[in-house]
Amino acid sequence: MEDSNDKVFKNSVIIFERAQKLKTCSKCKQPFPAVAAFFYRNRTTKDGFDSWCKICRKSYDKYHYQYKRYKITEEEYNKMMKEQNGKCLICGRNFDEIFFPQNTHIDHDHKTGKVRALLCNNCNVILGNAFDNPLILISAIKYLQEKK
Repeated sequence: MEDSNDKVFKNSVIIFERAQKLKTCSKCKQPFPAVAAFFYRNRTTKDGFDSWCKICRKSYDKYHYQYKRYKITEEEYNKMMKEQNGKCLICGRNFDEIFFPQNTHIDHDHKTGKVRALLCNNCNVILGNAFDNPLILISAIKYLQEKK
């Protein structure tokens, strides 16, 4: 025999399921609930949400920005990643094992703009803080060796 609490719970679930509309991401074709947790807001669309899910949008925006900024194609980026075996060229850590794997950086020469390699965030910051000057890095190595 059902008690009143069970009826209320079942009715609440049915109401929630009906209210929960699904929206299919136009990029990955996966259905998600049409809520802000899965889609960015977009006032220009009928339902108020972007046509791509957050995962697809973040991925596209990150790489599109990098490709445009450094004037490389996705194929060139993927080729560099394959040539480096998915590892930072300086420290050798796998990009997948780094705490923030999305922080893969495209290293470039600041004077010429030429792309050099893919680096993890830490190694990229080291070069940037040394102003891409090998003498500063050599001095830092000497300092570390002398001050053991």
